[in-house]
Amino acid sequence: MKKLLTIISVAAMAILSACAGSKADDPEALDNALVAFTSCVQGSRWQEALEYVTSDEAEAIASDDGYEFKEQYMLAARRLPLSTLRKAGLEVDSKGRLVGIKAAMDEANERNKMSAEQAKVGTNLKQMEDERIKRRLEQGQKIMQEEEAAANQEQEEIVYSNKLTDEEKRKYGSTGELMAPEENGPVSDEAQEAFDGGAVGGED
Repeated sequence: MKKLLTIISVAAMAILSACAGSKADDPEALDNALVAFTSCVQGSRWQEALEYVTSDEAEAIASDDGYEFKEQYMLAARRLPLSTLRKAGLEVDSKGRLVGIKAAMDEANERNKMSAEQAKVGTNLKQMEDERIKRRLEQGQKIMQEEEAAANQEQEEIVYSNKLTDEEKRKYGSTGELMAPEENGPVSDEAQEAFDGGAVGGED
């Protein structure tokens, strides 16, 4: 008798466990749940759509007030047509609620994110190329400015070095530049005769 009660107890627990968490192998029930869920999503009846999702997934999908989906799941649900959901490998539990719908929506969001990043990379290529060209132009202008400044500095040094100091002018006979203008008058007859006589004597 005791053995019989044990068998009955184990069987009852197995039945309860199966009813609580089993996934029904019923294509018709799955399709009905998918159609109802998709219809609710298209009509923005978010709270009603949650009724077709298992309680743990519904809790993760629902907003804080429990009346609608979180924004990211609203977007994902709208991106998933019925034809795609039918191929997503979803199941239903014993109460006909969808199992795996959250994972399907997470995957849809991830695909959309990757597509957006790839599209962004395409637009960034031109921007990166423009920035690279701009940097090269700026570097070229900087080099030209530096070379121009160096050339001007060199020219100033050459001009400055070509100027004679007062001492050099006296040394090389350029004292006339140091004399006042009034001292540079016409040569006197005596000076001219002395100069001429010296020149003639030199020729002898």
